[in-house]
Amino acid sequence: MNAIATEKNTALDVLVVEDDRDTASAMQRILESAGFSANHVQSLADAFETVRLQPPSIVLLDLSLPDGDGVDAIKTLTAGGQTQVIVISGTDDAERTRKCLQAGVFDFLVKPAEARELVFAVRRADGHRRKGVVSTTSYPPELKMGFGALVGTSPASQNLVAQVRNAAAAEPCHALITGQPGVLKADIAALLHRYSKRAGRGYIISCASETGQPAIDRFFGDSKRPHEGGEKGIEAYLKKADGGTLVLDDVSSLPVDIQRRLVSFMSSGTVLASNALTPDAYDCAVVGILREPVEDALSSGRLYDRFYYALAKNCINVPPLVERKADIEYFARSAVQQLNQVFDTEKSLSEEIVAQLRGHYWPGNQVELKNTLLTAYRLTEAGDEIAADLSLFVENESGVSDQIAPFIGQTFSEVEKQLIEATLIANDNNKSQTAKVLGISLKTLYNRLNSYEKERASVAEI
Repeated sequence: MNAIATEKNTALDVLVVEDDRDTASAMQRILESAGFSANHVQSLADAFETVRLQPPSIVLLDLSLPDGDGVDAIKTLTAGGQTQVIVISGTDDAERTRKCLQAGVFDFLVKPAEARELVFAVRRADGHRRKGVVSTTSYPPELKMGFGALVGTSPASQNLVAQVRNAAAAEPCHALITGQPGVLKADIAALLHRYSKRAGRGYIISCASETGQPAIDRFFGDSKRPHEGGEKGIEAYLKKADGGTLVLDDVSSLPVDIQRRLVSFMSSGTVLASNALTPDAYDCAVVGILREPVEDALSSGRLYDRFYYALAKNCINVPPLVERKADIEYFARSAVQQLNQVFDTEKSLSEEIVAQLRGHYWPGNQVELKNTLLTAYRLTEAGDEIAADLSLFVENESGVSDQIAPFIGQTFSEVEKQLIEATLIANDNNKSQTAKVLGISLKTLYNRLNSYEKERASVAEI
């Protein structure tokens, strides 16, 4: 065991957990030359003992250690809420990266990391810790992922990860996320947030519900004072996301006046709240999720062109599932595995259904895949193979299913949900057209969709 802390008052700024002594010593020297107090150990057992005696501010963690997998150790190392973990691994494996991010790591570096990159990552982590933004073992409540994997190992998925990492490296990491319906754009926004230096503080809103002067006040604040006869001031969304990321879902439905003001904020970093005399300064990345084609949003005037250009400096286009067919089996098995963990079952996918999954077009992308698997999962007894007949999802020439298949045992709300989501997909996520086809108000449609999001979050594996 190498120089483990033995007294409660021993201060360790950085603990390097690396089984190769030469590599560990080199990292320790780099950190000490940058002004950090550093130490190193060569096993998880020694790391756990060090953290127990005196939690370090930051842990640099190798994933391949002689006495265990570093991924499994992350939650233990961060359990006390006092330590940031930076993973440093010899491979840039998408699945391991995803698991590390879900476990709450601050950053993920690939060996051999340059001295400058190493010091920069530690300084960012230390800055977050000093501001009280400490890694947690889950996403912020507003930025949760649903069950199942988000990215796979196909070239298209790896390119997506590269886009996200490049956008996260920008400062501030303003970005626009585009793609077909069902490609989990909100989850990609969460991944961007976690990759960035702003990990730990995020705020997501649905732009469709923001209208009029009240929306302006919610975005930028209202400084009315009680002694002047006004109501208590309204805290701005920008203030709630200060130091983190403000995610704008369905960004083209945001009133253009607010879009104009956000352009000014993204340029200056300041906003003037209603009834205020002086502007407020916030450090906030703005990420927009576009749920319609860019051309339609711009030509209709729903998306202010200067706002689009400000966001699109980092444009992340999420590829459809048809371009990631090599990932379908991985996505499916990951989803079933996580459902098993949530519901304490041991169900599995039959080879027959795996073949059907690979052969399906999936016009609704990962959302359709997940909903299909969830339905098949519910129909399967615990411990059995999932072997549903996917011929119920026959496509028409446009590639979009023109029928749904309710079955005996479904509740009315489940059939209604299936109908709404199928109609939404058939209308390319155009909510106004979907509401018109279904014969319901746009407000009712949004209420239903919001309830489905809450339902999905209830089975989320964070």
